[in-house]
Amino acid sequence: MATTIKPKRKHSTGAPSLSDLARGELAVNTADKKIYMRDESGGGTPGNDAIVEVANTLAGGATVDDAIVMAIALG
Repeated sequence: MATTIKPKRKHSTGAPSLSDLARGELAVNTADKKIYMRDESGGGTPGNDAIVEVANTLAGGATVDDAIVMAIALG
């Protein structure tokens, strides 16, 4: 049986906010066709985390679906 993984989704332009995501959690923006994640750039200090863009449709011609598959495969 296949397992369905659904990252958080946003349907309007712009990145999600820190309060929208837990550390390491992925979010897909269907309007911008970009994937974001919350990283631990603060070295363990929650106040220093950041939302980073992981992939978009302009990077190498990959689609958002391709980027999700890669993100899941790479952990």
